[in-house]
Amino acid sequence: MAIRKIALLVGAVVCTSTVVQAETIEIKGVGVRFVPDVIYAEVGDTIAFRQMLTHFVDSVGNMWPTGAPKMRSAMGADYDYRVIQKGVYVFKCPPHWGARMGGILIVGKPADLNATIDRYIGIAESDASAKPAKALLTKFKDSLPN
Repeated sequence: MAIRKIALLVGAVVCTSTVVQAETIEIKGVGVRFVPDVIYAEVGDTIAFRQMLTHFVDSVGNMWPTGAPKMRSAMGADYDYRVIQKGVYVFKCPPHWGARMGGILIVGKPADLNATIDRYIGIAESDASAKPAKALLTKFKDSLPN
């Protein structure tokens, strides 16, 4: 009986030690930039926007995974966004979008990362409201390994 209890306890420890803990990833509003402006996360992580005194965060319409909840915070407020879906997300600070204050969130390892970035660049070229994302997306694409 004692051996069985020990075996169950060891099994429970092994199972819990392999569980991946969700992380909180902090992004700060600094001047007219998000720092960092490219974030890698996993499903379950929380993206914590801090130092948002003159900023707020919003999703860039057509640059968002289908079915993922949109981001939308209040002006000047800290904001937490829990990631529940893998994909490529582009977000912005609407008051400073003309100055290209935006960011890219890569969740998981999207199999179609390059194709998604190319599609988003195409959207930025054809949709004036998304145009500020083009430079950020192009810079990100150029940083990817070939």
